[in-house]
Amino acid sequence: MTRRVAITLAAPANDMVQEEIIKQVAFLSVDLRNAAFSASGDTLECDVPIEQVDALTPQIQALAKRVQASLRRLERKVVFSNLDAAQFDGIQQQHELPGVHFLGLGQAALDGIALRLFRYFDRTFEALGEMWPVEPLLTPTLIPARVLAKCDYFRSFPQNVTFASHLEPNVQTIDSFRTRHADRETLDDAAASDMPSPDTCLSPATCYHVYHLHSGTIVPAAGTVHGVCGKCFRFESTNTSDLRRLWDFTMREIVFMGTREQVWQHREVGLERTAALLTEHRLASEIRTASDPFFTAPDAMAKTYFQLSSETKYEIAALLPDGQRLAIGSLNYHTDFFGRAFDVQVQGRGFMHSVCIAFGLERCVYAFLRQHGTDPAHWPEIVREGIRYSS
Repeated sequence: MTRRVAITLAAPANDMVQEEIIKQVAFLSVDLRNAAFSASGDTLECDVPIEQVDALTPQIQALAKRVQASLRRLERKVVFSNLDAAQFDGIQQQHELPGVHFLGLGQAALDGIALRLFRYFDRTFEALGEMWPVEPLLTPTLIPARVLAKCDYFRSFPQNVTFASHLEPNVQTIDSFRTRHADRETLDDAAASDMPSPDTCLSPATCYHVYHLHSGTIVPAAGTVHGVCGKCFRFESTNTSDLRRLWDFTMREIVFMGTREQVWQHREVGLERTAALLTEHRLASEIRTASDPFFTAPDAMAKTYFQLSSETKYEIAALLPDGQRLAIGSLNYHTDFFGRAFDVQVQGRGFMHSVCIAFGLERCVYAFLRQHGTDPAHWPEIVREGIRYSS
């Protein structure tokens, strides 16, 4: 049994503060679900098991108060908007999308029209990268834990990490595991003790492989650009939902490495080209300041405040029929953080600065179908023709 708990804030929270609270509140408990704000923004509601109401309510209140106090002086900056292009045609009434099949928590298989759109967006974003002197790179799915540690991932986003492990490579352990699981359909409680501490993870972002690849090197004075696409894994707890927030998803990225001036200029050009692409595809959206879902550590809100105030992260947020926004991509400036972490220098110019332009392909499929429906006859011509001649 659950109870709908309502938390009243001291003042209405703007959409940016609401987003930050929703990102974090799911990790207070795996049993806390359906967090949402009232239309006025002054009340946060959550479904909480009755036996946990007394324990969780003050935690929810404290989190909401902390986030709102930290961000109250900030206003979101919108650098592009074409929301007036939205034409939903009643698509909001359709809950299931054709060609999308869920095979496990946050795990989706695509076929039919959804797969064709997925491939179309992948080609489109790859072509966007080819406007620069891009070097294609195929990256692995696995990533060493020590690399994520260098990326500060275990401190900033421990809630998202997916660990990869294996059985201890000895006959006794393997034989014991095989015998115990001969007639089981799930792992038993002793399975974890059969495995060593994981030193490998499933990659949460493809750009991390690029910085790892260039560890201890000097990139040319003119900088370098990589085009990468790969599977990414971020555990989202109770925030996991359909194609909007998968555990296992696909990311296409353009990664720029060079001086601050070089990569900043690339991001400005990328912003213009991305805005043109969104307009051409009639994908109603905004490009706006945003932050990553830093975990609720003592310095989490300081990091969030820095990202939002310094405009290091722009989010490509597509409009959904219910008025919510879905982040389908981002344009991120990392300063020289990864240059210092991986000792990557720019020839004669000091530590490398980096920018990545990233698109979540499954999210693009979801946003497009929600906006334009499932009948290609109603789609923008550029998409109809692209799928017709290339699928």
